Amino acid sequence: MSHRITAPPARASLARRALLAHVMAALAVAPGAARAAARDLLAIPALPSAKAAKALLLGVCLAGRRAVAVGERGVIVFSDDDGTTWRQASVPVSVTLTAVQFPTPEVGWAVGHDGVVLRSQDGGLRWTRRFDGTIANALMADDARQRLETARASGDAAAVEAAETAVEDAAAGGAFGPSRPLLGLWFRTPDDGFVVGSYGQIFRTRDGGERWESLGSALNNPDGLHCNAITATPTGVLLIAGEGGRVYRSADDGARWERLDTGSPGALYGVRALPEAGGGETLLAFGFGGRIFRREGAAAWIPVASPTARSLIGGVTQGGAPLLVDAAGSWCLSKDRGASFQPLRAAGSAPVAGVAALREGALLQVGAGGVRVVPLAA
Repeated sequence: MSHRITAPPARASLARRALLAHVMAALAVAPGAARAAARDLLAIPALPSAKAAKALLLGVCLAGRRAVAVGERGVIVFSDDDGTTWRQASVPVSVTLTAVQFPTPEVGWAVGHDGVVLRSQDGGLRWTRRFDGTIANALMADDARQRLETARASGDAAAVEAAETAVEDAAAGGAFGPSRPLLGLWFRTPDDGFVVGSYGQIFRTRDGGERWESLGSALNNPDGLHCNAITATPTGVLLIAGEGGRVYRSADDGARWERLDTGSPGALYGVRALPEAGGGETLLAFGFGGRIFRREGAAAWIPVASPTARSLIGGVTQGGAPLLVDAAGSWCLSKDRGASFQPLRAAGSAPVAGVAALREGALLQVGAGGVRVVPLAA
């Protein structure tokens, strides 16, 4: 069952903005101090900087011909000349942003730490807050309570025990503060989309962020493992890459989810679908330690030999072929629909956290040191 809660307006009180700066850092401080720090980060707009494009950036995408990248301290930068020059956007928060997507050239969404979700309606120049960790905590607590009621009605002792644990976890998270980061997003239209994140978070809006619903109880994820990325296949099937070597698949717009275990305990950071001529889809999942898995139709996952032992953080399509990028900037390309991969580019000089196809034969890579345009021949 999904549950709804209305997002606060942009002029919400500071009390509604009491978010934590970073979920890991929060574990080392008292709840009161953590909430105060988070409130400051959400109350202070991202500071303008001439070096914004050189900041630590974690996510990048295209908005039509415009490139947009997001990162630490609420920095969002954009380029209209294929990455030659960059300008900084107006952002109302200073929390670290982790991912960005534009379903149209004008309307885009970004997610980040403290459960923040931002929206732009002018191609990424200006952003407004549409969701935060306070709302996320309320949704997750409501989800846990509903799950407990259902479990008690079923009489399943194991389900009741798991649901009681979920209620306790939700209460502890709410008492500590809105600290859970969001890590990925996918929007079908400018107004209809999903965001996912740590501890099994998955939320949906159908109306541009006015209202949100939690879909966490629909996942077969009783341990609350992280959901790292979400996307959709060309046929509209939703896919989530998560911790524990898990891929979650929904063919009914998020109402029900099937868990597809790869058999590896390592985290997955991405999943991509390769359309088949007969209408089916081959899935590629990749992540920690350079691991790659391939799944044709309803068959089991098959491990694929990987040219790298570094974590694979993203993938694009070049010339119709899947190209994966690791955390050191190495590339590996498959010319046989993911059955095998060959190294294409050696490691770069700085860590990489995100990637997007700028044009055929060139990628945008972001990470430590900002954003870089890397041609295929490099």
